[in-house]
Amino acid sequence: MLSPLAFWLGLSGLLPFLVGPLWLTLAPASAPAWLDPMWHYYVAMIASFMAGTFWGFAVPLSVGTAGMLGVLMSVGLMLLSWAALALPFRYSLLLIGAVFLLLLLADYWRDRALDSIEGYFKLRTILTAGVLIAISWRLLLPI
Repeated sequence: MLSPLAFWLGLSGLLPFLVGPLWLTLAPASAPAWLDPMWHYYVAMIASFMAGTFWGFAVPLSVGTAGMLGVLMSVGLMLLSWAALALPFRYSLLLIGAVFLLLLLADYWRDRALDSIEGYFKLRTILTAGVLIAISWRLLLPI
């Protein structure tokens, strides 16, 4: 079962996703030059981190076909997160948003094919919705 600590730490990880777009919405003239790049790096880093958590679920089972598939999905999603940073800002955010959706789909598959922690997929769904809202919000703002 997912611990309350893990649940609340997961939710607190959404705060940096929301701070950037919120600042740029409420006080764009006061936003420091580093805000957007640092926010962008955080978004990509968390996508890569989440691919790593997927790796952690799959590696113990990697002697089987499903485990090997999980490891390959994890590596592919991590590489997509990293490669997204080489794209122009808007395309990068679109690709990273797609990575978060693919991670959710991968977690749906993992929840059924590999090991499961009660409540984990529900938390991932909530967090992915928050992340996609933040990315969409930022995409709607001028660069």
